Amino acid sequence: MRPAASAHGARGSRRAARARAFALSALAALVAPHALAQLKVPSAMPSTGAAAQVDADGSAVAASPLAQLLARARRMIDDGRAEAAFRTLQARVADYGGDPDFDYLLGLAALDSGHPGEAVIALERVLMVRPGFLQARAEIARAYFALRERENARREFEIVAAQRIPDEARRVIGRYLDAIRSIDDAARPSLVGLVELEAGYDSNVNFGSSTGQWVLADGTAVIPLGISLPRNSSVFASALGLNWSVPMGGGWQWTTGGRASLRRYPSAHTLDQDQFDLSSGFAFRTGCHQFNMLAQFQHLQLGGAAFRNALGALGQWQCDLDARTQVGAYVQAFSLEFPEEPTRDARRGAVGLTFARVLDGTRRPIVVAGAQVGSETSRRDLDNLSYDFLGARAALSMGVGGGWRGFAALSWEARNFDGVEPIFGVARRDRQTEVRFGAERALTADWSVAPAITFTRNRSTLDPNDFRRTQAGVTLRYR
Repeated sequence: MRPAASAHGARGSRRAARARAFALSALAALVAPHALAQLKVPSAMPSTGAAAQVDADGSAVAASPLAQLLARARRMIDDGRAEAAFRTLQARVADYGGDPDFDYLLGLAALDSGHPGEAVIALERVLMVRPGFLQARAEIARAYFALRERENARREFEIVAAQRIPDEARRVIGRYLDAIRSIDDAARPSLVGLVELEAGYDSNVNFGSSTGQWVLADGTAVIPLGISLPRNSSVFASALGLNWSVPMGGGWQWTTGGRASLRRYPSAHTLDQDQFDLSSGFAFRTGCHQFNMLAQFQHLQLGGAAFRNALGALGQWQCDLDARTQVGAYVQAFSLEFPEEPTRDARRGAVGLTFARVLDGTRRPIVVAGAQVGSETSRRDLDNLSYDFLGARAALSMGVGGGWRGFAALSWEARNFDGVEPIFGVARRDRQTEVRFGAERALTADWSVAPAITFTRNRSTLDPNDFRRTQAGVTLRYR
């Protein structure tokens, strides 16, 4: 789909791979972008990247101003500076607009830099002159897709797919067409399910203290009982989730869902967990913005007895700034009740920010980050059970070969309690760090396997809450 000049073929393929990897963050983990670069360009299309031309007698002559401009713009795109290339070419539309080489490169730069509307205008001019230029037609289909003009995108992708193109490129286009059908299906009520089975190991099921000696408020040193020390166990878990969505028109959608999860610890059955979550509410989308408003309920059992109930609400905003960047914010509030320990009843609130971006590269790396602040306040006015918290999280996922997609995540949270703990005579201060590594690989269209390992370290001024924990497991997942 790019000019078939041998001097620029490798760079063109790399640029094509990056361009398609940025089509939509939702598709970034699905498509193999480099496949589209295998579509052939009509031989009539000349190379514009040459720095010099050859006249009739074989002597070198200086390249034309247009060739120099396009060569410079192509280098910008190859270097990941698509926005600069777009601005450079856009400034010369009055001079070269209508030249298919110029318009094609302008369209690529516009699409790669998040200007799909301008890309459509430029690529339409290309196809008016060269309707058989398959790569330009595939690029305009991608631009229509980014603009959510699904019928136009479907038409152009189907025209390309009807030609003689490499099998891998045909599969990539098929995935875009599948995505368009999925979006169309979103206009109808849908029921989505998830099943998970997990087996693993936990080095500290009970969050046992890492400190072998505690100092009480009066200075007495005591040795903690065995029940307060770390207890390890194998882990077996399962989960079932269902979500039902009903479009209501005008960008509104009603959604309700539930999840039930069970965790069993053969070496510590008193810590077995049963958790049940329910949520229901509305979602509204307009332009790049999506708003979610949900009521949520959670019931947690520990060792077969009710441990905690949480009832609250979540408000969330997200915006797709471009085809590869999403930002968001949320606010949540919960009322927490502990049936067996009512002195721990509390109100919890938090606000947070989220960020996600698809990065450059054939491995389709994705960065996700977030931060939140909030507080948990005792409903019994106990300062030693009330605290403020501040946290941050960052994660990176990317293809690692062999069909696997790996990830690494780092999170940190600080908790500062309002009052002194009477028994120990100190105000609790926690600094918790967690590192998680893992990967996931599709086994079939519906089944996947995901091993992961998590290291947690909570440093606390309150000895019983100072702990280390390692968790490792493998999850079999059905979507």
